[in-house]
Amino acid sequence: MPERPPERSASPPEVQEGTTGLSGIPKAAHLPGAILLAAIWAAWLWHLPGGMVQWGLSAATLAAGRFDTIALHMFAHAGLVHIGFNSVVLFGLAGPLVTYMGAPPASWLRFYLFYAIAGLAGAALYLAMHPAGNVPMVGASGAISGLIGLVSRLSDRNGGLVPLFSSEMGRRVWHFARANLWLVLLFAGAMFLLGGGGGIAWEAHLGGFLVGLLGARLVLVDARE
Repeated sequence: MPERPPERSASPPEVQEGTTGLSGIPKAAHLPGAILLAAIWAAWLWHLPGGMVQWGLSAATLAAGRFDTIALHMFAHAGLVHIGFNSVVLFGLAGPLVTYMGAPPASWLRFYLFYAIAGLAGAALYLAMHPAGNVPMVGASGAISGLIGLVSRLSDRNGGLVPLFSSEMGRRVWHFARANLWLVLLFAGAMFLLGGGGGIAWEAHLGGFLVGLLGARLVLVDARE
């Protein structure tokens, strides 16, 4: 979940050889997510104990010429709980989704490309709704919400795609919105009690999620409507 710092499972199409045994996902399908998580954790550990606010994205940072934050904010996190939560969700979704993205290395390329596009979409919506903002946004959840959007399109019954305009899709979108509402309320309450600033950048969540919903047919090559 991208945060404003105080400073201002889908089932795979089939079980293949070399699976984990626990989830039925091919071991190689977990590698793209594991590599990405290694980079995210390395960046976070490198910045201890000072924090990663300088990697945060906002209209003010872009106005100051810090265009590198467009990419860097997706590797930055506000604390151990933040990076831990995102890590669990990212690793849980990456492996199953990679199995729907074709055979490697093409599936790896699709995964990383989609992850980046979803993260950028989340950043774009955040900036569009805060065109003069100076509160930095950090976190990978714009991209992770894109993965959630992909999972939301997968059918529980046959691995196909749930039609975009259907009652089932409406229920899944509502579940996503409700989960984000609870996150916003939870963090707002925590910040109030602790006397700090910050919160959930729900705009980034929404931007990534929409990319996942709309781009599923292009990315999930082994799932069909």
